[in-house]
Amino acid sequence: MDGFSNLPDQVAHYILSFLTITDLARFGCASKRCRELYLSAPSLNFDGFSVANQSTCMKRQRLFNCLDRFFFCRGDNKIQSFRVRWFSHVAEDRVMYLSNTDEDTDYSKDSDITTCFCEEHFRVMSWVHNAVRCNVEELDLDISPGSEIAPKFPSHVFLCASLTSLSVDVGCTSLTVPSFTFSSNLKYLELTNGLVKDGFFKWISSCCKCIEDLVLQEVAANNITIESSSLKTFSFVNDDSFDVLNISCEKLESLIMEWIIQSPSKYSLNIFAPRLKYFSWKGNLMNHRNLGNLEILQEAEILMKPKGDEFENVFEVLCSLSRAKVLTLNEETIKALFRGGSMPPPLNNVCSLGLRIGNVVDELVPAMVSLFRGMPNLCNMLINTKPPLDDPKSNASGFNIGYWKMQNIAFINQLKDVTIKLSDGSNGVELVRFMLERAQNLEKMLIICLPQNLGDNMRRLEESKKFSRATVLFKESRDFLP
Repeated sequence: MDGFSNLPDQVAHYILSFLTITDLARFGCASKRCRELYLSAPSLNFDGFSVANQSTCMKRQRLFNCLDRFFFCRGDNKIQSFRVRWFSHVAEDRVMYLSNTDEDTDYSKDSDITTCFCEEHFRVMSWVHNAVRCNVEELDLDISPGSEIAPKFPSHVFLCASLTSLSVDVGCTSLTVPSFTFSSNLKYLELTNGLVKDGFFKWISSCCKCIEDLVLQEVAANNITIESSSLKTFSFVNDDSFDVLNISCEKLESLIMEWIIQSPSKYSLNIFAPRLKYFSWKGNLMNHRNLGNLEILQEAEILMKPKGDEFENVFEVLCSLSRAKVLTLNEETIKALFRGGSMPPPLNNVCSLGLRIGNVVDELVPAMVSLFRGMPNLCNMLINTKPPLDDPKSNASGFNIGYWKMQNIAFINQLKDVTIKLSDGSNGVELVRFMLERAQNLEKMLIICLPQNLGDNMRRLEESKKFSRATVLFKESRDFLP
């Protein structure tokens, strides 16, 4: 007897949970005990199949037969976690066709491949049925139909009483509305690239009483309304495939939203989340929006792409986030605020600021000053620059330390920790000089430089370092901060 065979089932199954089904099958051939563990493994990962086993229809059918036989042999043994990543033969052959441009075969019109696709989809769904029958708790499906046909995803999967986590990425597959007579035990639900029928989100609101995490990515729907008394995190990534997003969740703590739209007047956003602590908004503004009362908001990330005439909209959004202590802004948002006038938004509670900008260019410096004036209690600052590749040195040397000293920035005596990525040009270096010479309570500064600029920046800042008691660190890096 080897040491592994003597392990308790629970320990052995935990170790085997890191294997794909291919490696698990190899393990099952080692001994009778290994076969028992193989057939009773509660965590199954149908991923990582070799190209050799999927190169032809016959080999794919042989693989399907082996996997079907595996389910037959394991019987009703409990399945705790089941992950499937499978691309249909149509999708695979399209990739092969595009990569072999010398071939004249048009795979997309091959009737045999279409028939193969239909059978493959049916057999993959039979695996899912088996998992549901074995009281699966976590289900992760990444299945590409690879066809113009949009098969329906079986709604009874949503009704599995044991299921607590469901992640579905099935390409253009249509998601039908489950029965409203069943109360789901789902705690985590992730939908990606599906065609969501009317009423599906009403089912989530009405029947998913335990749901805590909801992720929607590129789902197609008319409108989305989420009402939940249990939801705590909501992540939403989409384009302009629908018009209205309504969120009413009294326990929601984290909201991540990336919404790319074309016509601001067409769309509407309404949020009721009185317990929201983290809010991330990437994308465009819409004219009709209501962010609600965010009294206990702690952290906000606003990475917008406003148009030139949207100052009032940007200003209003930041005023709604005035309770946040940690704030991250991108260059477009900062410039939009400054275009509307010199009055900064009321951000007195912000103690940590992150800026994601291209470079400290001349056009941006006055906008940064205006923003800083609205943050008298700022203690920590992170400035991440990523200059454009076409012209990284343009107009980034017009403001020296004397300009910064005349701005009467209130937070300078409270600043304690600064991390800044310096690109080309002197504006960033002059800002660092100002902080080193005037921030008397500064404790630490990390200065990240491009390799070609490191030595020059260290020499230019040598005198300013003598004014500060802070620990000043230089780091050479070609990468940008996350």
